[in-house]
Amino acid sequence: MQILVDAGAAQPVQRIAPSGSVVTYVCSLTKPADHGSVYTHIAHWARRPGGAAMYVSLETLRRAVGLVDSLAELDDPAGFADIVLPGLAALVGCDVLTYNEIGPAPGQTRYADYPAGALDPATQPVFAAHVHEHPLINHYRVTGTGEPVMISDFLTQQRFHGLGLYAEFFRVIPVEHQMAVSLPGPDREVIGVALSRARRDFDDNDRAVLNVLRAPLIAALLRARRRQRAGGMLTAMTCSGPTDLTDREIQILLLVAEGHTNASIAHALEVSPRTIAKHLEHIYRKLQVSSRAAAVSRMTMPAKAVDSGIAT
Repeated sequence: MQILVDAGAAQPVQRIAPSGSVVTYVCSLTKPADHGSVYTHIAHWARRPGGAAMYVSLETLRRAVGLVDSLAELDDPAGFADIVLPGLAALVGCDVLTYNEIGPAPGQTRYADYPAGALDPATQPVFAAHVHEHPLINHYRVTGTGEPVMISDFLTQQRFHGLGLYAEFFRVIPVEHQMAVSLPGPDREVIGVALSRARRDFDDNDRAVLNVLRAPLIAALLRARRRQRAGGMLTAMTCSGPTDLTDREIQILLLVAEGHTNASIAHALEVSPRTIAKHLEHIYRKLQVSSRAAAVSRMTMPAKAVDSGIAT
């Protein structure tokens, strides 16, 4: 069974197909407000010359919804790869998947692989030595975008085989084809998920599936970072002993640390946004700060640093 679903408001992406024709597609994953954390629509609309549509199978839809829903309770970014890599493997057939963090300085490469142990850790210095040749990483560094791209978008197979990156690293795995998507990271750090195959290349259907999942993957990763920060703040507050904040003010400050707006906090606590604003005024005064970010920073700072007057 297959389902044809229309697109939301996502940005169209254009790619030049091997035939030379321009392929434009729009993908989105939507979460209706009345369905909790369950995403009920995968919208995927592809248009080639002549208006041909692309289809999403019901099984792909089910697996995509399952992957997104499994990330709903993630509260530690360290667990992101453990959920995402096997989930993507079930959606887009491939031999090896990696979650990668590539820093701006030489040798700053970290990864998680699936299946676990697919990459020999001893080869990582080799990858680090040739990472500057990687066309996908270079693309993300230069453009700052994160859409799914393939090595074949930039290099012929012959040119790819001519890279030291291929001869010294990819050939051994083996990797003949790769597609990746980039996620937000610290300044100048490239964070991405790479899917690799030894035999056939990825196609526009594979790219579309990855593109439609990028937004919820980003949302889950950022949410996990906020939750981790909020958890650290709660720990710091516990270790620093009693504060002048009331239980309600602590509750609000934790929600602020998770990235919630006044309106969303008010909705969660069933009060008005004006009430939340008034609570924040009291929090700022007690912590001697003037902004949300400063309040969160003040409460995550070790007690000794605060006592010594480092906090401002």
